[in-house]
Amino acid sequence: MLNYRSKAGISRTTGIVVIVVVVIIIIVGGLASVLLGASTNSTNTSSNSNTGTSSISASSSQSTSSISSYSSSSFSSSVTSSVSASQSSSSSQLSSSTTSASTSSSVSGPTTLTYETIYSPSWLDPAVLYDSFGVFLGNVYETLFFFNGSSTTQILPWLAQNYTVSPDSKTYTINLRSGITFADGEPFNSTSVYFTLNRVLVMDGSTPSSHATQFAPDFQQLLNKSLSSAYCGCHMTYNQNYVNDVLNENFVQITGPLSLEIHVSSPNSFIPFILSAYNYGMMLAPQFVMQHDLALWNQTSLGYTLPNPVLAGNETSQIYQYLVDEAATCNSGSTPTGCGTTYLDGSYQGSEAGTGPYILQSYGKSTNDFVFAANPNYWGAPFQYAGGTKIVPTFKTINMNFVPSLTTREIDLKNAAGSGKAMIIDVPPTNLYDVVDRNTWLNNGTFKSIIPGVSVLGPYSGVGGNALAFDMNVSNALTGSYYSFQPFADVRLRLAFSDSINVTALNSAVNNNLAIVSQNIMPPGTPPVGSYNPSILPRYSLNLTAVQDLLLSAMQQPLTHFTLVNGSAAPAGLFNNTFGCPTLNSNNQCSKPVAQTVTLTYDSGDLVAQDILGQMASAVNNVSATYNMGLTVDVAPVPVGYMYSNIAHEYTYYFQWSVDYPWDTFVLGFVLAPGHPFAVTDNWNFSSFGQLYQQALAADGSGNLTGLVSVSNEMLALSNQLVQYLPTFYYSGFMVMTSNIHGYYWNGALLPTLYFDRLT
Repeated sequence: MLNYRSKAGISRTTGIVVIVVVVIIIIVGGLASVLLGASTNSTNTSSNSNTGTSSISASSSQSTSSISSYSSSSFSSSVTSSVSASQSSSSSQLSSSTTSASTSSSVSGPTTLTYETIYSPSWLDPAVLYDSFGVFLGNVYETLFFFNGSSTTQILPWLAQNYTVSPDSKTYTINLRSGITFADGEPFNSTSVYFTLNRVLVMDGSTPSSHATQFAPDFQQLLNKSLSSAYCGCHMTYNQNYVNDVLNENFVQITGPLSLEIHVSSPNSFIPFILSAYNYGMMLAPQFVMQHDLALWNQTSLGYTLPNPVLAGNETSQIYQYLVDEAATCNSGSTPTGCGTTYLDGSYQGSEAGTGPYILQSYGKSTNDFVFAANPNYWGAPFQYAGGTKIVPTFKTINMNFVPSLTTREIDLKNAAGSGKAMIIDVPPTNLYDVVDRNTWLNNGTFKSIIPGVSVLGPYSGVGGNALAFDMNVSNALTGSYYSFQPFADVRLRLAFSDSINVTALNSAVNNNLAIVSQNIMPPGTPPVGSYNPSILPRYSLNLTAVQDLLLSAMQQPLTHFTLVNGSAAPAGLFNNTFGCPTLNSNNQCSKPVAQTVTLTYDSGDLVAQDILGQMASAVNNVSATYNMGLTVDVAPVPVGYMYSNIAHEYTYYFQWSVDYPWDTFVLGFVLAPGHPFAVTDNWNFSSFGQLYQQALAADGSGNLTGLVSVSNEMLALSNQLVQYLPTFYYSGFMVMTSNIHGYYWNGALLPTLYFDRLT
């Protein structure tokens, strides 16, 4: 099965992002709702490649059913180019390409949707939240840009109206839509953007108990990294000087009530993707946030000393004072190892700080249940400006209930289907056949629901995957001392362990064929086009003869040269990879083998990891027993918290990951580049990746996407050759809901999510 876990509590400084794998779907109404990315309507696309300006017009038509729909067809290749790589021109304007038909008043249905989920949040503030629940908040908060239907490579302006890019790709000029208000009545304008994005920077990826663990590094990579505790390797001092330094970067410059510029020091192509993906780019109402946070931080029980307990002056002055106050909560009072918790992070009494179609009405901390209420003043989404209609939420109330029991969820679903209620539930891949016909799926590759009144949608692919990582320079968790035996410093042992696995058979046996077998670490759907290259095949394959030969080679000629994480040669005698014997006796065995043990740990709830590591242990132990090598591989289940807090002290770990934002260099940096999360966690020392990664960044910054893809493919091929990872699956998922719910699409660029009415 695919692991059902959240990102909660996993440090970005260690880079381990464990995700929940379930359908990424946007629910946009009820019986008569808007259909995203599932329409057969045609879209007329035009582009001007000479000027670099792209505009899209769309036509809508009534679908053959009674469900209203709008088209969200893909851009043409020329438009995609200008959206994804607009550095070469002075202008790259986007108009809404999607139109919607109005909700049919002749169709009635439930006005309440219930979603029974296995997820619960760790945080609720969009700038803080770094787990899979974050994208659910897209129903409350909206971004400047958003993805075009189910596409992961094409961006539409949402709260923004259009944008242009300077020739050096360091300045993004953004014009905002007019007439939009937050749910509390505040106007959405350029000051809102200034407040929201600078708030993320000043937070520096901090939670109430940690620093550099959340989203700020995605922005900070483009700015002065010495102001980022995630990049500088230092302990930041949070005070007024720090706030001044952050604001002096001029990341957001207001040029008018509805216009602004984004300034970056590292030219790139992916700012629109950063401002579209996940929740850290979700716009917030400044006054709502500031007043509620100050009311919280001024409580004497928290022990903070705020320089500005009462905000004064115009809004710009108030924002500055607020940010200084925010810094003052860091490493002080009730948060000595983090920054002050925020009102939005609690949100138990709701939130009106967003522009979205729903208001967070309440959250029960003890129950993990949410109530969302339709925003009566929702501005209606951008499609009304491109020939479509204003979108009005169909479901007036959304009850999102935490229900850990699968049996309970399935019973509730059947009851809802029978009574005409609207319900969605989570079903893990291992229980696929609880809801779909096995033969139809295995023979035809399609889902046929076996429950009357219930639809099963999918499978849908995401931008992310699963892999086993092989660690080097492994040390003892208690003493910090290196282990003498470093098996996975030797590529022969990495390959031997990998050659013991049949990933295709594993996908069938455990995943019910829901996932796609991986070729390399780059997920399908990652822009720009060509980044994912299925012809870059892994070096490993199921080959037990190769397992034997590789183990014999590593035993008889053990690795003698080792490299530390910093790239320098390890001192003589620090590591010793001797095991077994250099020469076999007449019985083709070791007479007096040198014994070594490799313990492979896994999250005790992860059946895929259990099977993978079990197969590895069986294959290697069989060869070892045949030749009396003295090499023993143990497999040990451990609590997930222990596993992910001790990754640098383990020989292997199986992980699931998803992109923060879909772009080639994010994947390269996150999972391959030295000094970045996975390389740091795994103690790798592949210096060649550093040079290649810099080439990739340079190509991206100059608008040379062909060069970027070329370098990217080279890095992926090298990673496969080095057997850094054992890539297993690109994850997939499905959604189970009553058949009276319509209007959905999967978007693999987002983490597992549900948008109740993002486009209703």
